[in-house]
Amino acid sequence: MAESGGRLRRLGLGASRQHLPLAGSAAGAVVLAVLVAGGFDPLEKPAADVAPLVVGEAVDLGPFTVTVERMRVVDELPGVSEGDDDTRVLALVATVTATGTTTEYGAMLSESVALDGVPGVPAEVLPGDTADPDEPVPAGDVYVMADGTRLDAVQPGLEYEVAMVWEQDARAAVPSEARLVLVGRTLRQSSIDRSQEWLDPLPVVAGDIDVTAPSAEPSEPAEEDS
Repeated sequence: MAESGGRLRRLGLGASRQHLPLAGSAAGAVVLAVLVAGGFDPLEKPAADVAPLVVGEAVDLGPFTVTVERMRVVDELPGVSEGDDDTRVLALVATVTATGTTTEYGAMLSESVALDGVPGVPAEVLPGDTADPDEPVPAGDVYVMADGTRLDAVQPGLEYEVAMVWEQDARAAVPSEARLVLVGRTLRQSSIDRSQEWLDPLPVVAGDIDVTAPSAEPSEPAEEDS
C-alpha cells in the first residue's frame, strides 16, 4: 500500500510545479528552501485521502464528472486503432460530462485517468526525457464511442460515452484486472496571469477494475466424412 501511495503522489506532482511562485521574492526563497530540504510538498496527497474506485459511480474530478463503466482488451477498435503483432489496445469505456459552463480540452480529460502498474503500457515522453516505470500512465487518447472521432473538446451540458485507450506491448501478458487512478483538479487563480484555471492535479480515486479479454475466435465446425 505504501508503494502505491507513493505512485499516487508522484502522479500529482507531474504537471503544476511551474505554477508555484517560488522565485523573485523573499517568501518564495523560503518556500524553495523548505522544498529542497524536504520539509513539505504542497501537492502531496496522502494515500488515505484517495477514495476507492466504484464501477458505475460518478466521480467529480473538478472540470469533469467521470463514470467508469468497463474495460476490455481489443485487437482493434473500429475507427480508432488497429491492432497488430506488436501491440494490443486496452479500452476503458466511461461516461463523461463537463461540470462548468465553458468548453474543456480533451487532453485534460485524457490526463485525468491513468493506468497504474500494468506491464507493457509505456508512458509517452518528450524527446530526451526518460519515463519513470513506477508512475501511472495517462490515457493516450479519448474517442467518442458513437462515431469513433477523437474527443478534442468537451462541451458543457453534453454527456459523452467515450473510450479511453492505451496501447500495450503484445509481448506482455493480457491483464485480468487493472488499477485505475482518477485525477482531480482545483479551480483557482493562476499565479502566472491571474486567470481562473483548473490546477493542482491530485489523485482522488483509485482502484482495480476487471479487464475483459478478447473473445475467443469461434472454431470452424469439423468436416464430416462422406
